[in-house]
Amino acid sequence: MNFNQLLDYMYEHHRLRRQKDIAKYFGVTNQAISNWKRSNNIPSKFAIKLQVEKPTNYVELVESLSQVLISLNKNIKDIKAMQSISKISAQCFTDGIFSLKNGKPIVKLIHIDGDWEKLTGYTAKETIKMNNIIGKIQIIHNEKEYINRMYPSGLTEATHQGSWTLKHKNGHLLKIYGISWIDYTENKFKSAFSESE
Repeated sequence: MNFNQLLDYMYEHHRLRRQKDIAKYFGVTNQAISNWKRSNNIPSKFAIKLQVEKPTNYVELVESLSQVLISLNKNIKDIKAMQSISKISAQCFTDGIFSLKNGKPIVKLIHIDGDWEKLTGYTAKETIKMNNIIGKIQIIHNEKEYINRMYPSGLTEATHQGSWTLKHKNGHLLKIYGISWIDYTENKFKSAFSESE
């Protein structure tokens, strides 16, 4: 931060412009402020003070910290998810949500990357429009086991590997290998798939 930036900041946030008022704000001498002006540089310990706004009350502080923690937690989850699903050589990636409707598993894909059409015959647009990707193209051999996997007891997040039998758009059955990172607290998942040999 240079001296002009300091002046702009102090006026905008505290309506202070005179050097003696700025010195009083920082608890330094007028000479110190003159030195900052001459060198056109603000010592970092004072610049940091400007970056951390004091909350007007504890409610504001808690709300501010809560938002930071929520954002941090989301970023950590995204990193963990990407680390988990990048362990295979995949042709396509998906993000989605899952739920149960009338006791049946419902999986909705929200975002797709990669060569999904080569893998299944369905374009990304066709797949996104499907209300239930599982019911449309996946053959479920043991629905009860699948539901138990969707809602495991005591887990908040987990990585699952496995293979799925898909019905290609042309009618042929094929097996794909995949890995999914699942957030059970929000019923969200990220997955990566590739065709089995």
